[in-house]
Amino acid sequence: MKIMKRWIIILAAVATASAASAQESGGLIMGKDMLAPSDLFELSQTQFNFGTARAMAMAGAFTSLGADLSSMSINPAGLGMYRHNDLSITPMMSFMRGESNADPYGRNKRDRFAMANVGGVANIYEGSGKVVSINFGFGYNRIADLNYDYSYQRWGQAATIGDAYARQLNWAGVSKNDFYTNNGAGNWNWDRIPADLFNAALAYRGFLIDQTDASDPSTWTPTWVGNNADIAHFTTMRSRGSIGEYDISLGMNINNKFYIGATLGIQSVYQHKYIDYAEEFFYDDGTGTAADGHGQSGLDYQLLWWKLNQDVSINGTGINFKAGIVYRPFANLRIGAAIHTPTYYTLDYKFQSAAAGLAYANNDSDPNVTPDSQGFISTAGDGNMTSPLIIDDGPNSWSFVSPTRLLLGVSYSLGDRALVSVDYERDWYNGIRMKDNPIGYEFRTAYDDTFRDNLKGSSILRVGAEFKPLPVLALRAGFGYSGSAFKDDNVVFSSPVIKETTYYGAGVGFSIARGVVLDVAYQYLSSKSTDYYLFYVKDSEGLAESARYNTTFTRHNVALTLGFRF
Repeated sequence: MKIMKRWIIILAAVATASAASAQESGGLIMGKDMLAPSDLFELSQTQFNFGTARAMAMAGAFTSLGADLSSMSINPAGLGMYRHNDLSITPMMSFMRGESNADPYGRNKRDRFAMANVGGVANIYEGSGKVVSINFGFGYNRIADLNYDYSYQRWGQAATIGDAYARQLNWAGVSKNDFYTNNGAGNWNWDRIPADLFNAALAYRGFLIDQTDASDPSTWTPTWVGNNADIAHFTTMRSRGSIGEYDISLGMNINNKFYIGATLGIQSVYQHKYIDYAEEFFYDDGTGTAADGHGQSGLDYQLLWWKLNQDVSINGTGINFKAGIVYRPFANLRIGAAIHTPTYYTLDYKFQSAAAGLAYANNDSDPNVTPDSQGFISTAGDGNMTSPLIIDDGPNSWSFVSPTRLLLGVSYSLGDRALVSVDYERDWYNGIRMKDNPIGYEFRTAYDDTFRDNLKGSSILRVGAEFKPLPVLALRAGFGYSGSAFKDDNVVFSSPVIKETTYYGAGVGFSIARGVVLDVAYQYLSSKSTDYYLFYVKDSEGLAESARYNTTFTRHNVALTLGFRF
């Protein structure tokens, strides 16, 4: 395992002062060799709009409702309302679309099959005293979908990510001779390169940057500087994964007035990210027009394109506890409340990057470079253009706690014909705290300050309704809104994170036989991200940055629940 302290890879830039000025770098493409606060924030954004088809259709407004397997993840007191055994399974299809404020490029959608809920409840006690019934439940509920794709392109750009990599090497005081065994006299040696400089080393290897004075490690620059190049940026982000929770729950009915319950939740976390980024260079051919091709500039070696692929994998588990109560002052009214403790996560992290570059030798003056018969130099087949695999799986792997959550709900029913339910949830994201990392206490403190200074409590509203025109038919609808967790919504963060989400649900339920129910739900979600840069870098030389981006995600979920009650 290789990992070192960095200057900046956090949500809002935390600068480390140098003798001359603050040195900052960040962005979507930067700092992927370790977990950033934006990653911890994304993993904390669990939603309770998944579960059974009935709960999904009603936007998860189940804090005061019960007798549904989703109650285990929302308010376990709802388990106390069961007077029978229940088994059900809920498969779903998800159709995701991504849209950014740039021209589309590549794939911007992700369609997949998933399991939203599966489990059962056993009525283990029926009495005639104050304790009317006790129910035990075990189940799985999907609480976060981490599957998304988005890609885009922008032409006519002036900034290159080479600016960021060159300045990182300048700050570190690294010479290109340091990349080789015996200080430049031997072969390429990854063991001599700190993990946080892997991508900068790949940028050098792929002709994107170079050191103009081998005796001065502060002379790294992009290779195209001063040659009037226009640059096209191509970006693709693919994420695969989810967070699922296995719930062990107990619910109790006291005098048909009070319902109490508790859940031990054990979460499974998996996310795999693929980030592809490429730059294509267009040079002034002497007529004032930037053009494709080669042989159009005074460069000895002319960079045509450069591409970086980064592969990130997160695996881990989380554990939390939920407790809740529902009070029914009279038959038609229910008032509920639940508290979710912070989830304690432990995570293993893997990272690897690979790059390739293509250049043309206008003047083959370097004896260490061998162009092909047509004058091109490509690193696509160079085995050194893939970094070693970084694995953080030791005793000091990543661990953190997510926000505390408070849920309040009220529902009113009109006999067996209709009901309306309203939920309010408060999540204190400023309470996210790192507990351990492979680097040290100082690093943990910087992350905690980022959460404390930039985040706040987020409010979530859910409303659900159900109407039964016939005893065997139920019509359902729901609405939800998850508000921002940021103190300043206009702040541009290093990496995109979801700022707000709106969702709508609708569904229908059928009693198809005695004790057999079939529910179908449709759900639409729209999520907006914070603004972000692909890369930026700032020091005494000034500021270099990509264009500013934002991305909106829409999801269409269709779920079906088959349940058996006996």
